[in-house]
Amino acid sequence: MLIKEQYGIKYGFDPVRRCYVKLTPEEVVRQAYLEHLIQNLNIPLIAISVEKKILYNRRTRRYDIVVYKKGVCWLVVECKAETVELTEDVLQQAALYNSVLNAEYIVLFNGITEIILHHHNGKYKRVEKMEGFG
Repeated sequence: MLIKEQYGIKYGFDPVRRCYVKLTPEEVVRQAYLEHLIQNLNIPLIAISVEKKILYNRRTRRYDIVVYKKGVCWLVVECKAETVELTEDVLQQAALYNSVLNAEYIVLFNGITEIILHHHNGKYKRVEKMEGFG
């Protein structure tokens, strides 16, 4: 990741948003997962959306990462800083976003732990890896 410093604050270049973003602890984790999607899973940049607003019960929410496959939401990623434990509350947050987006997979990631959940028939099941993007 390209990093620059300005007035003592570090910024990293986000390849999806095509701009420098302040490297908060959560942003460092988000950028690490973006790199994983792009480099390891070969997800094209055009299929990835970062920090966009969605509407849930007339309230604006903002997801971390969404991946689209053939124009349909395939994956929702909820990123937390390394110091944040991946609890049921984090899952509920991602599931709330997914109630609008209806992705096949949800990933919870804090830079240390990755939890992958497959969404099928309204239920979530923990799985080892995601299938079917290619």
